[in-house]
Formats: sequence, structure tokens, C-alpha cells
Amino acid sequence: MSHISENDLIEWVSNSEDLGPIERILWIDPIRNFIITIEINNEKALPIRHNYDEYLELLNVKPYQLISWINKSISFLPDQEIPKKHLDIREKAWEIVGKIVAEEPDIYDAKLRGVMVKEVQEKTGVHKSTIYRYLRRFWQGGKVKNVLLPYYQNCGGDGIERSPGSKKRGRPRKFEDDLKTGINIDADIQRCFRSGVRLFYNTKVKAPLKRAYQQTLEKFFNIGYLKEGNVSIPILPEDDQLPTFGQFKYWFNKERDLKESLISRYGKSKYELKYRENLGSSTYKSFGPGSRFQIDATIADVYLVNQFKREWIIGRPVVYVVIDVFSRMITGVYVGLEGPSWLGAMMALANTTMDKVKFCAEYDIEIKPEDWPCSHLPQKLTADRGELEGHMPTNLINTLGVIVENTPPYRADWKGIVEQQFRLFNLRSIKWVPGAVQARAKERGERDYRLDAKMTLREFTQIIIENVLYHNNENSMRWYQRNEFMVSENVESIPRELWYWGIQNRTGRLKKIHEDIVKLNLLYQGTAVVTSAGIRFKGVFYGCELALKDQWFVKARTKGSWQVKISYDPRITDVIYLWLDEGKRFETCTLLEREERYKNKRFEEVEDLIEIERSTANKRENDNLRAKIKLDAHIKAIVKDAEKKTNQALEDNQLSGRKRILEVRNHRKEEKEINREREAFRLGEDNKQQQGQIISLESKKADQKKIEYVPPADKLSKIKSLLREDEGEDE
Repeated sequence: MSHISENDLIEWVSNSEDLGPIERILWIDPIRNFIITIEINNEKALPIRHNYDEYLELLNVKPYQLISWINKSISFLPDQEIPKKHLDIREKAWEIVGKIVAEEPDIYDAKLRGVMVKEVQEKTGVHKSTIYRYLRRFWQGGKVKNVLLPYYQNCGGDGIERSPGSKKRGRPRKFEDDLKTGINIDADIQRCFRSGVRLFYNTKVKAPLKRAYQQTLEKFFNIGYLKEGNVSIPILPEDDQLPTFGQFKYWFNKERDLKESLISRYGKSKYELKYRENLGSSTYKSFGPGSRFQIDATIADVYLVNQFKREWIIGRPVVYVVIDVFSRMITGVYVGLEGPSWLGAMMALANTTMDKVKFCAEYDIEIKPEDWPCSHLPQKLTADRGELEGHMPTNLINTLGVIVENTPPYRADWKGIVEQQFRLFNLRSIKWVPGAVQARAKERGERDYRLDAKMTLREFTQIIIENVLYHNNENSMRWYQRNEFMVSENVESIPRELWYWGIQNRTGRLKKIHEDIVKLNLLYQGTAVVTSAGIRFKGVFYGCELALKDQWFVKARTKGSWQVKISYDPRITDVIYLWLDEGKRFETCTLLEREERYKNKRFEEVEDLIEIERSTANKRENDNLRAKIKLDAHIKAIVKDAEKKTNQALEDNQLSGRKRILEVRNHRKEEKEINREREAFRLGEDNKQQQGQIISLESKKADQKKIEYVPPADKLSKIKSLLREDEGEDE
């Protein structure tokens, strides 16, 4: 094994059929003296310290296997989909152990850990066993905050409210003559409480809770009004029929959304200023690869064209770059039309964990794994006050264990490393390509540089990737301040060389997390529809083995369509990912064969193609309407003329309807004979003079014997009569 990373799971292979012990790498000494692990399967396990070299030697001689993910109890859902009660329990546990788990490596020393636990115990009053249970769960679960959520999925009655009965629930009163006993709170009274809090507490008036309780009773529990002049005084029922303030306060605290309440009472600006969570840090030290990444976006100074309609100018793209502070290695990149926004930031962060060989192959660029060896998340991520501020990065923090730091406003210099890359991109390539934004003032009569746009979004992305490969593998940074160890080992100031040196000598804080888990938390999410024609998303149809196995498309045709939750990568339409088991696993859905034209396209390009087809269809709609009107007019003229002639013939001949029906067969035979004569092929004959002649039906009848319809009963006598007539003519 060349190197190990924090959070790796190692299963030691046992000779028996039972599973061998599984250890998680908790911490690696930056100078490679020791390593900290913890056993996963042991309920009483504590961190164990190993000599680093001896542990690597053990990996070389003892059979083992790496495990991608093992904690199935952890929730990967965003905070918005987790019950508030669960979140409160998590926050309570985090308040107990959050500060001491950050004291690495002191927390892994048994003596120092004992002192820390005792201080927490004295401060919070929580039992020592509870503190150790939280610590063990945090370490064994991958050092992410969400492992502290309760495991209620293994318990019965989760979230079920007890139905109120006739007996009063709750703590009995201290004095028997206390009239304020309260009432049983049912669903209707709970709704009244919620409405009272919304109307009288969560307002800019900032009324105290006691007054909100009073106004709630006046509005929802009065039994009438007492008139005193022009004043209407609400009348309340007896005390034993009213909820007490204690009950109102209990349900207020139980269902309260603190953030919503603070915003409603003080306004969003003041909430953001004084009350929001502060998860960032102003520390910018970076000890090794992965200690800190910086992320930022810019609007590229170039105009692009549409892939399908190259005469269409689509504007300027957005470029996201994620860079490692220690080595200056560009670890992730995104080029698109989204943003700058959280959507673009998610794509860039997802790209940091992707296999870069596979990513480059999507753009017809072939590289070796060592050319771009970045597929990790960092310990800390620095951004400006934009995409990564607010509630959107909550999943990144709680589930993936990445600390997000936001710089102060108007301080781009605090993340100058990534800002510098945009300037270098412009100087190296963007400034010289067709459609580049020109800084000079446009003179009268001069050509507009936007009209010079020639490249599509895909082609521009290829240029950015080539720039990244150059920067990572060839760019010698003379200004980089190497330390004495780098100088003694003659390490060149090239990002790739610094990256590999840092992994071997500094370790850093690179996090290796299964790619599916990262995609779940960072990729775009959407809703697809299961139809009889396939799984439809953004006008494109997909299929998967699960849908065929469970007969989804047959069910959709018989019972109707339904929606499913999916994740997708906007850069390519080939696959989408179907959520299963609340996001704990995926099912890959691929394009149907009939959707082959969308293969290897971006979703933006597919949407453009669909819009082009819709626009073309709209343009043809009026032409089709005019053609149909013309067709109907010709048909009506033919029908009108036919009706006129047929009605005239019926008037002249005065035939009954029955007679017309009985003569159908004979008339059909006569018409068939006439058509055969006219339609027969006569090769080599000059029939030009005969064209346009009218064949007389009477002359035709004169040359032929009249054939009449004969009923079956009279058929034999009719034949004999005809034979006698023929014999007379012969004589």
C-alpha cells in the first residue's frame, strides 16, 4: 500500500468464515511518527495508537482489504428532510463533544482525554458513559456530525403522538385545589397554538410569549363577547376548560423553528448579522495537501456559440476552480452556464472527487492517473460570501465533514490563490481565442468582437482542461516559498511535485469518501417521471434494470405515471441516478436507444435542441393550418358537385331505395368491366386519339347480352329460356 488517508476503512482478513476486525484511520501524524485507529465492530472500542512504520509494514505482510463505506445508520438526507427532533438531538450531542473532538491529537491520548471528558462532565452534568458513547459513535462513523443523529429507524413508534383520552395526561398538580389543571391537548388545540404563535409571537411587534398566550385564548378559545357600550370583551370558559400557559409554552418549545422565529421577529438582515451559525474560520495555515482548498468562480472573458446552431451567440460562460492551498494543485474545475451560484459550486466540488482520467476522456483528452491525481475532499474549504453562505452547504458540512470558511466582504485577497488562476487563464489562452472580450474602447465603425465568437461550450471546456493540465504538471512557480526540507530534497515548485511530496511527508487532511456518497450530496437533484415510454427527465427518456425487473413501465401504462427523485450531472446526459433507500444507494439509469442523438451532450445543449425543434414546429404550424384549409376547400367543392349530380340523377330516374340496394351487385359488375377495359395495359398501341373519349354505356350494352340478377330458385328455368332463344337465332 503506497499511502493511507484519513477515514480509510481497513478490514483484516480472517482465516475463519467470520468477518475480521475492521479499523478506521482516525488521524495520521504529519511527521509520520504514529497513526491513530479505532475498531468499528467493538462497542467498547477506543482509539489505538500505532507506530506509523510498523503499521505500514503490517499492511504489507498481513492480508487486508479496503472498504468504501460501512456505516449504514448515518443519514445522508439534507437537514430540510430530517425531523427537527432528530436535529435537536444531534446538536445537543455536538455541544457536548464538538469542541473536544477538534483537539487532535490530544483527544486520542488516554490521559488527556480523561481530563477533557471530566471537564465536559462538570460543565454539562452529562454522565461520563454518555460522553464516551458520543465520542465512539463520532469516531466509528467517520468523524462526521450526522453520525450523532438518533438511530430511531431501529425503534418502533417513531414520532407517533399519543392519542388523548379521558384521563388528564402529564405531571399531577402539587395541590388538589389548584384549578389550573389544564386540558388534554389534541390536534385541534395544537393547530390553535401554532396559529397563535404565528399571529401573535412571530411578528415584528416582538410580543412576549405570555402575551401571545393571552391573545391566543382571546381569539381561539372565547365562547362569546360581552358588550359594554362600544367595547366587545371576549368571554373565556372555566379554568378547567382552558389550556394552561405551561402547556402553551411546552408545545411552543417542542415545535418551535428558532431560525424562522428569529427572522420573523428581527428580520433576515439582523438574523444574518447577529444570530446565524458561524462555521467559518479566518485561519489560513495549510500544513499539507487537503488541509484547505479554495473555491471561486468568474465569468470568462469570451463569447461562445451554440453547438447545434453555430450562428447563435450564447454569451459568456462561468468558470469554477478549486485549488489546494499547499501545493497550488487545481483539484477541480467546472465550466458551464450556471452561476456563479450554488449549483455551479456543487459541480466544481463534485469534480474534485471524480476520477480525472474518466473526466478528461469525456472531452476526448487522454491523460494518465498521475497527471491529475486528485479525487479527495479537503478538511477545510474557503470561499467568498456567496455560494457557500447560508443553508445550502449544510450537507457538505454535516454529512461529508468539510469545514466551510467564508471570507469577509470585499476581501478577495483572502483567497488570492484561486483568484490568481483566473488572471493566468486569461493571459495564457482566453485572451487570444476568437470571441475574447477586448479591453480597449471600441472605436466608431470597428467590428464588434462578439461577432468573432467561434467556440462552443464543449470546446472552451477542452481549453480550460488543457490549461489545468499545464498548470498542474508543467508550471514552475518561482515565487513559491519552499521550506528547508523541500530545498534539501530538490523538490521543484511544480504543483504535481509539491502534491506528491506533501502526501509522502506531510499527509495533509485529504478525505477519501465513496464517490456515490459525494454525488448524493453535491450533484444536482431533480424529479423524474416514470411513464410507459420510460423514465422522463428534461424531455429525455431513460431506463434501468430495476424498472424492467419491477415492471415500472407496465404499471405506468395501466395505473398512471409517478414521480421519483434523481441526481444528475448537467455536463452529460448519458446517465441519471435514481435515489433508493432514502439516498443510501443509487440505481444508474441510461439513455434509451431511441434517444441516441442526446448521447454525450450537455443538458443545456439538449434543452437548446428541444427548443429549436419546438420553434421550428411553431413556425410550420400556420403553414400547416393554411394547407389544411385549402385541402378542406377542395374536398368540399368535389363533394358539392358530386351531391348535385347524384341528386339530379335520382330526381330524373325516380328509383326507390330498395331497388337501388338490390342492384348493387349487378352495377358493381358492370362498373368493374368498364374499369377493366379502361385500365388494361396495351403496350405499343397509340391511344392518344382515344384519350378523353366518353364510352357510351348504351353502345356497350348493345354489343353484349344484358345480364340480369336471377334469384337462385329461378336460375335453372332462366338458363333454359336463354338456350331456346339462342337456338331460334341460329335457325
